[in-house]
Amino acid sequence: MDEKVLLQVENLRKYFPVKGVKGPGVQAVENVSFEIKKGETLGLVGESGCGKTTLGRTILRLHEPTSGRIIYDGKVIFDSGDNQVFDKNGKPLSKKSKKVAVDMLPYRRKMQIIFQDPSASLDPRMTVGEIIGEAIDIHKLASTKTERAAMIKSLLSSVGLNTEHANRFPHEFSGGQQQRVGIARALAVKPEFIVCDEPISALDVSIQSQIVNMLEDMQNDLGLTYLFIAHDLSVVRHISNRIGVMYLGSLVELGESYELNKHPIHPYTKTLLSAVPVPDPDISRARKRIVLEGDIPSPMNPPTGCRFHTRCPYAKPECKESAPILKEYDKGHWAACHLLG
Repeated sequence: MDEKVLLQVENLRKYFPVKGVKGPGVQAVENVSFEIKKGETLGLVGESGCGKTTLGRTILRLHEPTSGRIIYDGKVIFDSGDNQVFDKNGKPLSKKSKKVAVDMLPYRRKMQIIFQDPSASLDPRMTVGEIIGEAIDIHKLASTKTERAAMIKSLLSSVGLNTEHANRFPHEFSGGQQQRVGIARALAVKPEFIVCDEPISALDVSIQSQIVNMLEDMQNDLGLTYLFIAHDLSVVRHISNRIGVMYLGSLVELGESYELNKHPIHPYTKTLLSAVPVPDPDISRARKRIVLEGDIPSPMNPPTGCRFHTRCPYAKPECKESAPILKEYDKGHWAACHLLG
């Protein structure tokens, strides 16, 4: 892993306005900041609906950010101007904001995504060869039809598929094979950074390990950088160098994979880790399971202060009044919690 920072995200927000409803709408991503080094895998975990996928798509500007700053390889690809602060109705408090958003086409070659559901992300009317070749055509990566066909066959081979599969349609493949096609499509433009949006959650357990191992091999061979989004903490722990934990759109903890799993410091992270199954029955019986009370608040009307305080067993008055800032409590270990001082 290189020490060079490839991606920086600063105070990123993504709100989805709701027709007929006053205010900012769905506050899917709220004030998220982190960086990813070249060649690194940053895992992202959290409950369903916490904003993991939205964050990944917003970084790629498949969703246009509401505010914040995104820097890729030292170049700003989005800047809201002043990282705007919003009032309770979602109106920017600053009137001097100058939004900067560059043309993303050159960055589409560098930044790609592997979607969660391969059957929904592959056009059923196109053959596999047409699906993979589309990106090659858009970015003009092949000068002749022969070169294009050779690139498609090479990509299929690299993900463990046969070259004759190029003439088949997506519905003729299993879920694991469809995901391999999706990976080949992402690799077609020779990217540097890939958002892996739960790439194994829709697959059989026996296939999941094959896909994870393939992604690791590709990272070593091609020098790829990953943002790996998943629910399975054991898989994230295996593949990630660092792990970020999200709750209701906010990043609550970030640290080295081993350190975060062995010494979590945020109450929500401790809750997630307590739910991970352990294959040893003796250890499993001895572990204390932390069960949260209440439901996850609505992202349309999140709690004031710390978003986790409504379910946190250790919440104090300060947690209801002000949102905690992500601070470094140990080397490389960050958390946002008033309980930590």
